[in-house]
Amino acid sequence: MMDPPRRLPPLNALRAFEAVARHLSMKRAADELHVTPAAISHQIKGLERHLGVTLFRRLNRALLLTDEGQLCLPGVREGFERLARAMDPLRARDRRSVLVASIAPSFATRWLVPRLDRLAAAHPDLELRITADMALADFKHDDVDVAIRFGAGHYPGLHSIKLFGDAVVPMCSPRLMAGRGALKRPADLLRFTLLHDDTLTKDSAAPDWATWLKAAGVDDPNPHRGPHFNQTDHALQAAINGLGVVLGRRSLAEDDIAEGRLAAPFDLQLPLGFAYYLVCPELLADRPKIVAFREWLLAELKQPRANAAPAPRRPQPRRSGKAGGKR
Repeated sequence: MMDPPRRLPPLNALRAFEAVARHLSMKRAADELHVTPAAISHQIKGLERHLGVTLFRRLNRALLLTDEGQLCLPGVREGFERLARAMDPLRARDRRSVLVASIAPSFATRWLVPRLDRLAAAHPDLELRITADMALADFKHDDVDVAIRFGAGHYPGLHSIKLFGDAVVPMCSPRLMAGRGALKRPADLLRFTLLHDDTLTKDSAAPDWATWLKAAGVDDPNPHRGPHFNQTDHALQAAINGLGVVLGRRSLAEDDIAEGRLAAPFDLQLPLGFAYYLVCPELLADRPKIVAFREWLLAELKQPRANAAPAPRRPQPRRSGKAGGKR
């Protein structure tokens, strides 16, 4: 049977004792520990009461260790040295600047991963570990430093920076825009399979196909027809494979459009109420690795892109007459 743990003196009192013993001065010990000399004196007296011995001999303008103080000082110093060595692995981890980021799979795959080479070039000492999960990170229990969230921006207790807003636009394989029966006008969508990204339903005000078709002046009796996907990646991949036309987030398809896997046949874009935010606990916001990642993200967003989307358009009142829209 294990012996019960012995009652130890307060750690702050032991720190005060070690500092005073090293300097033989209450004032210099107080300066080192960023407290007042009175606080140091109070800690020493409390430690002496706890131990039942006198640790210092107080002279007019000097302090001397008593025999009891000299007896316990080596063990106290060794204890603090062992504590410092126990923290070395954590310091080494911080020097490597390991950053654990919780990011939705679709954002990680389609926005962040294609840019990781630039992150590595800008911050070669930053080791990024991506946790791709649809669940929100619990900063109190998960080993996560930062998260990128798609939402309304209300994150109590967290430091948040808005990265960018977004808009939805119809997208499809370029093959659907060529040949007989090609997709040329919004009204042509009545002949095509509609693909639905159901992750957008988390924002109750997000435009869906019914909203977009109405804004484009198209009467579709069944705008909810076609496959529904609970992962953005799957909805975009279905469109790339030519299975239909997806109403999706333009930001997550930028590279697919630039490289010709997807095309946006119409320039009518409807803005989303949600946006992307970088969030982290307020107490960690100024840690160097988090600052480096945040500043890189903001700088990356300022980079011009050849396929930059035009500004999102608000729905216009429907005109009577022909259904149609810009090509």
